[in-house]
Amino acid sequence: MRYLVRAALMAVMLAATSASAQMTVERTVISSEAARKMGQACEAWAVQKGWHVSVWVIDEAGQSLYMYRMQGAPWLSVEPSRMKAQTALQTGRTSASYEESAKARGIIKGLDMALLLHNFMAGGGVPVILNGQVAGAIGVGGSPDDEGCAKAGIEAVFGKP
Repeated sequence: MRYLVRAALMAVMLAATSASAQMTVERTVISSEAARKMGQACEAWAVQKGWHVSVWVIDEAGQSLYMYRMQGAPWLSVEPSRMKAQTALQTGRTSASYEESAKARGIIKGLDMALLLHNFMAGGGVPVILNGQVAGAIGVGGSPDDEGCAKAGIEAVFGKP
């Protein structure tokens, strides 16, 4: 009898555990420390090239974790760096590839989508993909190779993007 009660209790506990597991999703998210290191690595890469950039890193929910405008970076590079990161986060691909697909749809349709989603159709935004999930994104503005700078930041912390 005791065995049957224990077995029934175990069955109820297992059923409850599997049911609650179906109601949650585990996410991989970049930490604020990783965001800081990515940003600093991107800045170091830009310094080596003699460039001045703005860097913005966001988490998987689009919340800011790190933002820095290097002395001498155009002030107009700040908001585009955030928008490039947002574009990469929302699409799960680089903002440059978003620009290419928008051009393929036609300038009016592509521009309409960019405006509606507050996206930025230019290179410099790169998603941080970990364990097959978009865990955040980095956006860079103000240099001739914004995407290269963003990738250098990701690579410094997580390896090849």
